[in-house]
Amino acid sequence: MATAPILPLAHTVSRLPERNREPWSRDAAALAFPDYRDLEAWTAFRDASVRLAQKHLPPALAEALNGFFAPAGPSAFIIENLPVDPVLPPIPSDGMRPSGKQAVSEAVICGLTGLRGEILSYLNEKSGAPIQEVVPISGMERIQSNAGRVRFGFHSDNAFLPRRFRQKGILLYGLRNQDAATLVLAADQILDAAPAGLAAALAQPMFRHACPASFSGIQAVSAPCPILWRDELGLARVSAASSSIEPLTPEAEAALNAFRTLVMALEPARIVVRPGTALLFKDDRVLHGRDSFTGSRWLQRAYFTDSLDPLRKATRSGPQSFAFDAGALLCA
Repeated sequence: MATAPILPLAHTVSRLPERNREPWSRDAAALAFPDYRDLEAWTAFRDASVRLAQKHLPPALAEALNGFFAPAGPSAFIIENLPVDPVLPPIPSDGMRPSGKQAVSEAVICGLTGLRGEILSYLNEKSGAPIQEVVPISGMERIQSNAGRVRFGFHSDNAFLPRRFRQKGILLYGLRNQDAATLVLAADQILDAAPAGLAAALAQPMFRHACPASFSGIQAVSAPCPILWRDELGLARVSAASSSIEPLTPEAEAALNAFRTLVMALEPARIVVRPGTALLFKDDRVLHGRDSFTGSRWLQRAYFTDSLDPLRKATRSGPQSFAFDAGALLCA
């Protein structure tokens, strides 16, 4: 096989000025993180956080963020020098949000995502928390998951769900991070490097994705779907559940093996999400993974989409609901 070309990730990097960071930090510290199961309290916190983002984001940065959320905008966006809690508790080894933690980072996450989208979660994963702790968990360090320390292969989150019920994007927010790099590989990069025959095979609905182990109480696979394709806008899309992909035909098995070989030959962007840095990416336009690491790491993660109406309708949920039963979505 010829050496695959190395293409850059299409992303934008912005930095919040210090004159905006300090007052945003101060205002966010005045907010209390609610019990997210109280939907009115969660909605009030989210709305207050959005107002703070509108107040403290400078116009140029807000415009760049709007550009990211546009359908044909860049596949990834990085914002540096964002507020972080002035005093952080120890990294939670159980993967649960410490009860005494201030709500500075959560307010910024809600503000950034709420300007053009909505946070969503799934009741079957991490108890439906809207903002989740991404830390090494005792006893799980050797597992390929967000709770591990070993290398985590390239994947899309929740690829087993129908696309209309999946997150459109993911936000990772740095609280502590000594050396762990998030790997990001653009669908454009993969598609441009793929031979025509392989690209044609990967665009066929002849693969199934299994539900990840992080979802409790569900053993399911997706309907037959493609892995790599171009949409009606000509944008490259990708959906791949790492090792838990089932090829449905011999042709699909050969294409999947070639896809994995190709992905490993490409050079990803390596992004260390340091404290005060937000990495946003569109989960169907990139694959992401993680290098192995030994140092400290505490990120927060939020899924976002442009509208929760399809999920609320499918599950007959109320207008403030943001957490949904994945089993019910699979049956909708």
